[in-house]
Amino acid sequence: MLKRTLSLILSIVLIFTMVLSLCACKDEAGVEYPVTIGDLTIEKEPLNIVVLSDCLSDAISYMGYDVKMVGRNLESDQEFLSVVPIVGTAQEPNIDSIFSYEADLVIAEDTLSENAKSTLAQNNIPLLVLNRANSFEELNSLYINLGTALGGNVTGKAHGKASYDELMKTISDFEDAVPGSIVKTACYLYVDEHGTLCTLTKDTIEYELFSHCAAINVFSSQQEPQVDLEQLKISTPSFIFYDDKAVLDILNENDELSNMNAIKENHTYQIKKRDFYRQGKTYEEIIYQMIEFMFVKSEATPDDVTPSQTQAETQAEAQTETSVGFVSD
Repeated sequence: MLKRTLSLILSIVLIFTMVLSLCACKDEAGVEYPVTIGDLTIEKEPLNIVVLSDCLSDAISYMGYDVKMVGRNLESDQEFLSVVPIVGTAQEPNIDSIFSYEADLVIAEDTLSENAKSTLAQNNIPLLVLNRANSFEELNSLYINLGTALGGNVTGKAHGKASYDELMKTISDFEDAVPGSIVKTACYLYVDEHGTLCTLTKDTIEYELFSHCAAINVFSSQQEPQVDLEQLKISTPSFIFYDDKAVLDILNENDELSNMNAIKENHTYQIKKRDFYRQGKTYEEIIYQMIEFMFVKSEATPDDVTPSQTQAETQAEAQTETSVGFVSD
């Protein structure tokens, strides 16, 4: 009888211990903070963040966490961030301004100066250093890390992943909205610090982004940024997207290049090269702009992307508009 009683007691204790263990595991799994990313542990949810990167602020804005931003770097000049105060440059921010906004987390790339890093550390302001992604796999990880830092181990992490998935789906939807029977050729050009005409190179995230614009890239196999002018003449792209006026100057000064259809028909459209590295809202915007320009507003000029239309033409386009706002030629 005594053995049976002891056995029963031990069984109850064992079951109780297992229940406590399971509860503890559940609680641990459901804890949002602290969060550890790399060498940084964030003890509680950040409410006032300063972001010192136009790339990272773009992604944070896409995720909806820009409501936490109390400061941005000068280079983050996206219109949708205009209400956020400027606190200096990405490399040399104004630390006093960061203090004045009571920032509880600073997010930056590794371009931030060592002096700024040291001053933030001395004043116990957590610094999360993350760099822009070089591939879509890295972009997925970037979104997850940002979401985890700003929203927690469970909620934030899931939101980061969902935001990345939504960005990729939106880009895919834009491309799918273009009728498959329409084929157009295009390229992207910029001028480097040596005055050489260049393009986006294969196996980079900026190239991959351009490849989603529903057109054939005439430099699809480009391994080096420098452009072969003979290849450009032969390929004669129907559309040219460019970084700044320096590109158009080079094209217009060359008799053969200036006779390309893209130049003669004003099928040129400016998109700043930096926008290809802004990995959030701007990503979505430039893909939309490129597709819209080629497949909707192809009579536009760089300075006036809304072509003149008769009322009948406007009504006809409206009737054929797709769910994401694109129409075919």
